[in-house]
Order: sequence, then structure tokens, then C-alpha cells
Amino acid sequence: MQAQIGRSRQAVTLTASVETSPGSGVFVADPRLRVSEVTLQSDADISTARFDVLLDNDFDVAAARSRYLADLRVVVRTNEGNGDVLFEGYPPIQEARWHGGPGRGEESFGFTARHVYERLSRDRRSWIYGRQMRSGAIEDGLQSLPSVFASKSVLVTALPCVFNPDDRANRAATPLTIAKHDGSTVSVPIFSGDDDPSAVLWTHGDALRYLVWFYSPQEGPVFFGNVFDEPNSSSRLAARLAAPCTSLNCEAVNLVEALSLLADDAGIHVTVDTIGDGVGVRSSFRVWASGDGVRRPLHLVRGGVHADGTARFDASELSASDVFRANEVARAVIRWDDARIVNAPIVLGDVKRYEMTVPLVPGWIPTVNLDNVAVQDRASSRALALTPATVAVLGDSASQSAWFSAFHADGDDFFANRFVARRWVLNEDGRFDGATYNRNAPFDDYQPFDFATVASNEIARAGEWTRRTRAFEPTITETPEGARFGVLIELSFDSGATWQRSAGGVRILADPAGILFDADNPTQVTPTGIDPAEQNLWFAIIDQTMRVRVTAVMAGDERLVADVRPNDSATPTLVTTSEVINRAGTYRFASRDGTTNVLKSTNPTGEIGLDDTAAIHRFGQSLAAWSQDRRVIASPVVPWVGTVFGIGDEIDQVRGRGVSFVTRRDGELAGPVVVGKRFRVGNGRFETELILMHDDGGTI
Repeated sequence: MQAQIGRSRQAVTLTASVETSPGSGVFVADPRLRVSEVTLQSDADISTARFDVLLDNDFDVAAARSRYLADLRVVVRTNEGNGDVLFEGYPPIQEARWHGGPGRGEESFGFTARHVYERLSRDRRSWIYGRQMRSGAIEDGLQSLPSVFASKSVLVTALPCVFNPDDRANRAATPLTIAKHDGSTVSVPIFSGDDDPSAVLWTHGDALRYLVWFYSPQEGPVFFGNVFDEPNSSSRLAARLAAPCTSLNCEAVNLVEALSLLADDAGIHVTVDTIGDGVGVRSSFRVWASGDGVRRPLHLVRGGVHADGTARFDASELSASDVFRANEVARAVIRWDDARIVNAPIVLGDVKRYEMTVPLVPGWIPTVNLDNVAVQDRASSRALALTPATVAVLGDSASQSAWFSAFHADGDDFFANRFVARRWVLNEDGRFDGATYNRNAPFDDYQPFDFATVASNEIARAGEWTRRTRAFEPTITETPEGARFGVLIELSFDSGATWQRSAGGVRILADPAGILFDADNPTQVTPTGIDPAEQNLWFAIIDQTMRVRVTAVMAGDERLVADVRPNDSATPTLVTTSEVINRAGTYRFASRDGTTNVLKSTNPTGEIGLDDTAAIHRFGQSLAAWSQDRRVIASPVVPWVGTVFGIGDEIDQVRGRGVSFVTRRDGELAGPVVVGKRFRVGNGRFETELILMHDDGGTI
């Protein structure tokens, strides 16, 4: 059985070493330590190791507590010297047990060590608050001494560490350039302000490098590993790191938590691997994605006999190494689970949005000498208004004017009249009723705004959209040069014959949807190049020629939804089972087709809009194909301390039992991956349990 002993030799000689002094990096094998279990984990789960301590008359519990200090690292290797390193950590949790009952005098001592990665969760330097940015002095310095200031940033605690809040870019376009000791450089992204027009979107890779650079001390205990390496361009890892973050909030968390949040958002994994480094050890980050690892089978040959009585697997003629090669799994519990089948998933995207041009109506109660003024009285009504020039001439005596007191921002009664002439609304929810607000034509029939008047039947049939508040959102149309319009507000002083963009001083209202002219004096709002004494907002309202329209993106009443039907030929059950999956931040729809839109002439042929309809249906179909397979759930145990199966490896089957773990997802076959390993040693047992997880996050 020499081959069998050789196969399990590493387990038999498993050793533990203890650091000679805190931080020395020198480890000495400790014969009093017995390793009973090592559990290696990924992401937010911290690896641990359990040790038993050999006590005797010369080394009791008190001596053990003095020997195994919480700041002395312990290392587990597969043999003495420079064997495979399984674990490096600190022993913060110690436990003594004794039993002093009649006829008994039992005493034991042990401790649980946590991986050095756990130290980062308590290290002051790993806590994240604020964001690293360039101050004004640094930005000025970049102009005069770029080589000196290229690596400079400051911590701004007034702004939170949120990557792409509400999908708004807030990464500085120019990263830091850090010079390394070997003469090479590394680029480290940093933040800008949330309203920086030159900002770019953070990718998951950018956020990863930012977090690790600023919050993982360069002297350890965990080193950078592959964080700053460029992944294979065709790998899943590269694609997921290149995707933008979606409101990734890492404020007031430690680095361990932040990397777990990022990994969950990106669909990747963060593992800390520990390897031998000369006579010492070194723990480093390893970032990986499911499906990029090695695909391996497990072997468990089928026992019993064939119908003719011959053995299915006859070990009598095989060497021990052949037996072990054919049986990597000592035991396993395998369960086929139809209860988790989802063959008709419903995927929810974002609300459908449409760019359109809509007319606004006065949002104030009809006012004497402004609304409903007869033709013969209009001149006298206009004369009551004080233009900016008149106010300047009158000086302090302007306040004696009743018009100034009511309608000028400095008037005593302005607050009660602050909406008069200034607020124009869409009335999309119908709160502005005709009994209160009807006035001169064309504003003589107040009704809830009907979107069917500006949209085709495919978008909004007459009266079908719900009457609720809808905010004006920035337009999606761009000029041929790529410029945006924001929310476009246009004014007409001649009953809609000509239109011009508002020159400013206008606030966008959200509830109700509308605008508010912010001018101190409503007569300040005039046609371009026209003196207020000739024409202005107030005069045009009196003359019944004032019109206001807005071009903006508005939310519809429907979401982008993929409602996938089961494939009866492939699903193990004919029962339709569904689950709602919310992907509002991923799949979107914004269009200007089929609407009244004055901006179409600005860029009539450009590809304007965003339509993820096909993408969300592909995702839904992929989910159905992935989830309609019955889940094969297993807990495989390898009968030795095995280092062949690495974290990130994909397990596709158990050979010899006809058990396949592979299902289809995104058009490719995929099995569960190893996200952790548990080594158990003692009482004649040497084994490795594989912790498997499907790519959707479910541990099996």
C-alpha cells in the first residue's frame, strides 16, 4: 500500500508553526499544536483554522495562554519546511475546558485562528469614509509641475464613497500615476465631484483598484496579488471588471465589506490566497470569475456487481494508486431538487421613458389685471406693471406700488403671489381643475393632460396613462456634435408663431411637473433682444399671446418586462413556476420615436435612444434555461488533504455515478465552482470537503 500512503502523506505530516515574535515573519514548528480543521473561504467569509494544544505537567493552560498570543501568527503547512501553505492567521479566540468531577481530572486547551485577511476588517486604515480627490492646489500644480502632482490626492470627508451614484459618473478622467520602486508606474483611479462634467463612469475594475490601493496597507498583511494585473481579454473576469458600477455605496464600511459589496455587484469573487514565500508566507488577493477556472471531474467508481455476477469495479487486481485515482470522493450526499425549478422567470427592467414636447398651462389662479383682460383694458393693465427700468427710477418709492408689493420678489406680499405669471404646469395628474383655473383661451378648458395628444397609439392611447405626477427628465437627443439639451424650455410671445429657448432663470419643478421663472421681476422675461418696456412675460399674458412648452423625457406607465414561457420540451416539470427578478438598473428603455418632439429636426438621422428589449429577453431566456434544470446538490468529500482542487475550479460531474452538475447559462455550459475548502484532520480522519457554489450565488 505504499502508493496509498504516498497519496495521503501530506495529511499525515500536517504541521503548524508559530511566529517567534509579533511581525517577525519567522515561524517555528510547534509540536504541541494539532490542527483539527482548516476552512478556506472567499469574499466576505473569513478562513479559519482550529487547533488543539497538547498539555502536560510542564505545560498547562496558563502556559498555553502565555504562549499563543493573539498577535502571533500561526501557519499551517502540508508538511514541515516549505510544503504547501494552507493557512496564515491570528488566534484571537481561545478556549480552555476542564472537568473536575469525582474520579476525573480532564483538562484541554485549544484556539481558533482567523485568517490575516480578517485583520483588515479591524485595521483603522481599512475603514472607508469620504473619497480621494484632487484639491484645487493639486489641480493647479498639475499645470505647472505634472510629474510632482501626478500622484497627489487628498481625502475629502464631506463627500461619500459612492461609485456612480444614480448612474452619474464621478470618476476623475485622469487617474493618479504612481511611480513604483522598480521604475514602473501604476494607474490608480480617484473620484471627482458628482457634478463634474468631465467625469467618467467607474468600472468595477476601477473601483477594485481604488479600494485596494487606498485601504490595504502596502506592507501587508494582504498584498495586491492580481488586482492591478490586466485579465485575459476574453475571460469572464475581464468583461465583468469592465462593466460600470451601479450606485455602489462603500461609505462607512471596512475594506473586507467593501470588496464583498463590489464582488456581489460585479458578479466576481475575491479570494485571499496564502503561499510559501521562502521560509515565510505571503497572503495576496486573487480576483476571479466563475467559469474562468479549470474544469475538473470528481471520481467515485460504482461498486456492486453486474447481472452476470462480475464486479463492476474489481480492486483485487489494482494497485493502491489506481484505487485512489478512481475514487477521489470518499463520500457524498447527492440530492436532485425539482422544487427550486423556475422555468418561467419574469425579469423587470426600468420604467419605459419617452422624449416628447408638451405644452404647459398657467399654474396660478386667474388674477385680476393679468388674466381674462378685455381688449380695451389691456393697455391700462400693462401700465400697472413696473418694468426693471421703472423700478430703478422709482427707487424706494417703488414699494408703494400695489403691483410691486404683490408681484416683485422684494414686495411685502410676494409670497402669497409667488406663482402668479411664474409657474407653468403640465397638469398631468389633473390637480389643476377647470372650476378654479379656467381663464381666457386657449387656457379655458383645464383637463388632466392626455399624453395621447403627443404620442402614438403604441405608446399612449387616449386617456389610458394614469393621472399621476411625472417629473421632467433630461432629453436623450444630442446635436450632431454630441451636445445635450437637458430639459429644453421654449417660450413664445406671439401665440406659438415663433419659439425661442429660455435664456435662464428657470427652475424645473418635480411636483407638479412644470417650471418656475426665478426672475425677481416677471417683466424681466422678454423675447431675445427686446426691451421689457416693449414686450415681456407679463405683457404677453395680458395680451393672451404667451405660450410655454417643454421638451423632456417622461416616464411611461410600463416597465421593460421579459415574461419568459417555459420550454415544454426541456423542463423536467410541466408545471409553470415563476420568480420575479428585478434588473431595473441594468435593462432600460428610452425612445423619441412615435412622439411629438421639436428636437427631432436637430438630429433627424442620429441613432437616439436606448432599447434593451432584446437584451432583457435574452437574459430572461438564459435564466429559464439555467433555472429549469433540476438542481443537483452535493457535498463531496475527498479522503485526503487535497490541494489539487483550487478555489475557483469548476466541478462538472462525479464520474462513476452518472452525476452531472452542469447546466446551461448564457448559452454556455457551466457547473458549480469551488468557493471554499474544509480540511478535517484527526481521529484517523484526513479529508477535504469542497464547498461548491453556482454562479447565481447559491451555495450547494
